Amino acid sequence: MQVASNLRSVVNALTTAEPLFALLGTCLFFRAKEGVRFPALRNFLVFRTLSATVLALVYNSSRFGVDRRTGYVAYFNAYWVCYIASAILIFFVIQEMYRHVMSPLPGISRLGLLAFRWAATISMIVAVASAVLPAGFKERVIIAASIEFMRCISIMELSLLVLLAFSVHSLGLSFRSRAFGVGLGFGFTAFMDFVTSAFAINGKTMNSYANVIAGVVTTVGLLTWSAYFLLPEDERKPLTLPMSSPLMRWNEIAMALGHASPQVAVVPASQFFLQDVESVVDKMLTKNAMNTASEG
Repeated sequence: MQVASNLRSVVNALTTAEPLFALLGTCLFFRAKEGVRFPALRNFLVFRTLSATVLALVYNSSRFGVDRRTGYVAYFNAYWVCYIASAILIFFVIQEMYRHVMSPLPGISRLGLLAFRWAATISMIVAVASAVLPAGFKERVIIAASIEFMRCISIMELSLLVLLAFSVHSLGLSFRSRAFGVGLGFGFTAFMDFVTSAFAINGKTMNSYANVIAGVVTTVGLLTWSAYFLLPEDERKPLTLPMSSPLMRWNEIAMALGHASPQVAVVPASQFFLQDVESVVDKMLTKNAMNTASEG
């Protein structure tokens, strides 16, 4: 009983504090004037702040005289709506970060985005199919599909973090760049989604260790973003590659794919040869006719 009470207190504290940390990160984001460079991230942070505030109010609605059961049902429905919307917004943020990181190589960036969108589409189909097919999930299809889709988004988040970790210096960035900070924060939340998604379907109460872990990791991710938006960012170095670099060649090939090149009509060589012969014969006949006329 004491353990359940302690868990309830920790969950209450984390749920109440999340909107404050989200608001802090959003304010520092706008203070750093990054809204123009990262519009998708701006939309996500604003939504995250508003949704966290609404969920905290609904979660504590019993303090305002709302029946506890009614408040729980309202929180449950609002949470999953925000969960799905958040996954969609994160999808666009990952695209934006990838485009920013790969901006020195536009060809490879374009092909990578195409592959990324195809992978997201297939992931969505697999997520829905895996949620509908199992017999045990029939009553919670939307929840199961949302969890599977968020797992797919989490894989993309971790992939972005791995890309940044291994190629941050090669692409002219540093570990103090805000793109890396955003990827690091999403890496924390992606790990959290993997851990907590295993308990989300069968969870019967919000006061669990899984929710405590989720709240702590979410707070760490929000504070990470706040720190990166607060600290000055290192200036991006220009990308310099030798002309013989395979990366440059791949980028040129990627830029050429999907674009129509100027075309030149090619005439067979035999036609050129016959035209030249006819021209020479005509000139000779004309010259002989003029000589004959002058002699006469």
